Amino acid sequence: MISRRRFTLSLSAFALSPLSAAVQAASRKPAVSLRPPLAREELVTDTLWGKAIVDPYRWMEQKPDSAEFITYLQAQSTFARQRLDKLPGRRAIEAVLQRYSAATTDVQLRQVTSTQLIFARRAPGQQVPKVYARPHAGGAERLLIDPEAGKKTDARTGVPKRVTGVLMSPDNKHLAYTIDNGGDEIRELHVLSLESGKDQLITKLNGLPTSWLADSSGLFYSRLREGAVKGKVDFSFDTANWLHRIDKDPAQDSLALRWNDGPAMGQTEREMPLVLANVASDWALGAIYSNGEWPAYGMVARVAELAVGKPKWTAVFDRDDIAVHAVTAGDDVYVLAKGKSERGEVFKVSARDPDKSKREVVVPQGEYVIDSLSLAKDGLYIHELRGQVGALRRYSFATGKVEYVKLPVTGAVWEVKCDPAVEGAWFGMDDLTWSARTMHTGTDLLAKDTELTPKAPYSTASFLTTRQDARARDGTGVPIEILHKDNTKLNGKNPLLIIAYGAYGIVLDPGFQGAMLAFLEQGGVIVYAHVRGGGEKGENWHIAGQKANKPNTWRDAIDVAEAMIKAGWTSRGKIALWGTSAGGIMVGRAITECPELFAVAIGDVGVFNTLRFELTSNGPGNDEEFGTVKKEDEFHALLEMDSFHHIRPEIHYPACLFITGANDPRVEPWQVAKMAARLQKNDDTKRPVLMRVDYESGHSATTKKSGIAKNLDIFAFILAYTHG
Repeated sequence: MISRRRFTLSLSAFALSPLSAAVQAASRKPAVSLRPPLAREELVTDTLWGKAIVDPYRWMEQKPDSAEFITYLQAQSTFARQRLDKLPGRRAIEAVLQRYSAATTDVQLRQVTSTQLIFARRAPGQQVPKVYARPHAGGAERLLIDPEAGKKTDARTGVPKRVTGVLMSPDNKHLAYTIDNGGDEIRELHVLSLESGKDQLITKLNGLPTSWLADSSGLFYSRLREGAVKGKVDFSFDTANWLHRIDKDPAQDSLALRWNDGPAMGQTEREMPLVLANVASDWALGAIYSNGEWPAYGMVARVAELAVGKPKWTAVFDRDDIAVHAVTAGDDVYVLAKGKSERGEVFKVSARDPDKSKREVVVPQGEYVIDSLSLAKDGLYIHELRGQVGALRRYSFATGKVEYVKLPVTGAVWEVKCDPAVEGAWFGMDDLTWSARTMHTGTDLLAKDTELTPKAPYSTASFLTTRQDARARDGTGVPIEILHKDNTKLNGKNPLLIIAYGAYGIVLDPGFQGAMLAFLEQGGVIVYAHVRGGGEKGENWHIAGQKANKPNTWRDAIDVAEAMIKAGWTSRGKIALWGTSAGGIMVGRAITECPELFAVAIGDVGVFNTLRFELTSNGPGNDEEFGTVKKEDEFHALLEMDSFHHIRPEIHYPACLFITGANDPRVEPWQVAKMAARLQKNDDTKRPVLMRVDYESGHSATTKKSGIAKNLDIFAFILAYTHG
């Protein structure tokens, strides 16, 4: 459950699963089993800091592309499919899911240019979004990219293609875009010239467009180094930023920024350098991102000098600042930072003389968390978290004042988009019980609906959201949102699903999801738990669920469950817990620490074997969040949060549905497979452990069809095993 506002910063997931092509063939082989296919055991013992760590399934990670592992995954998939297809009530759930999910139109605003809105839209019946352009004020729209045109799947693997990123040039004549196959996140970077229709491949090395030169003559982009080997721990090392000149051969592209260019501030080869230029400044920002999170280091150089390969980089912020966003405007750099103010402040520093002592705080820390900033002609538009809803403010360049944008409704605010040459801002709004709208505010600071996003074709009047705090065992208030129908009774009989994440300082921002209404229609209740480790209450809330403090994350989830029971929303035997990606730590340790509390666990592309995660292609850099086995204290913290090593024989754990994508580059399938294998040894037909494998997806569902199918399996599984 990744925040929509931060998802675009997940830049370091570079590894390609080797399973996609081979699994396609294996998946066609029939296999039938009445019991789960148990994995072969081959004990491997590591001694770390004097402690013996025994791993019976190390072979899975050592040979993830072997015929044995591929066949094992296929057998797990077949067994899961047999059990899931026979769950009661599937047809009724599917019908409701189709009404709430398949019938909706999804729109995501990708960019605001000087004259146009660039957006992705997936209409009913379409599997992946298409990319369009429309004038600011409305009118005729233009189809820019249709990934379903021609070949709808990749010829090599048979998996669907999808557009993952777009960046229009300042003159609105060239569109840089990236496309991947089956969610593998290995992005091919192209530049489409809109006047001629010429489509030029720039790189297949996981390209990422970062910014254009102001005259649209060149594109800055990042890519992997030549010779990077998929699946290796150093796959993303030495990624660099390059400058491509329009109509030139990409082989002539010039190096713009490497991780070790400019002043030495502690950068390492595992980090990603981005060059961020815009039409409002003659200065470019060199931002060095650490594991896809906020820019750990920032420097500036003259764009003109950079364009000819002779930049003089000067540091403007470093790791201690905990910068979340930064932009250049004129000779100034504006930085949203949490190093001194845990809820965030915006400071201004001169690009000509970025001395720390000369910084000026223009937006001081307030009562609420500042989450992002966007640069417009008239000022900075600043997103603020007011509890579990959003607000938008503007810092005016003309007056130096900070004023609130007047929103017509109360709800989440997300994806704030601006252009440095245009006044005002465009942004999304929704809430748990009403669907998304695309809003615009001008200099009058009055937000209005642009009607870019169609309204949902059904009423949500019968669904309610209750917001409150649940008290954790140490007295801390954990914010929660309870989504339920208006006739839900507090009689302890409701199937209840808790969704939590709690990592990287990311805000759990689910927003409106029509699929969730299908669960409510079946009598369920959903609780979004904003556990420690996220960013809902600022940087201290993040640190409170990090490394040695990580137990707070899963114990907050446990305490939320207990609070729901005490309040009469549900009872033991009726609670399901769902964690995704890093949320796998939360769900895995909650059920291993308190197995009797939960009836069902959903581990969706989850991290379960934290002792080994730093050795994966997406692992380097995660030691900053979770720790490293190379340090004794952090080893013990990693062992404590390792769900795989906390499974005990003869314990009755909840019914578990584990989910992986064969093409997942962020959490490789063996992380999920090892967890499932160990739990399946405690085989309990009344509490099955299933491993669902999606061969057409990666870290998330690639198509609308695959997303609906996944939710159908999850909801049917939860309702079948939360019977009390």
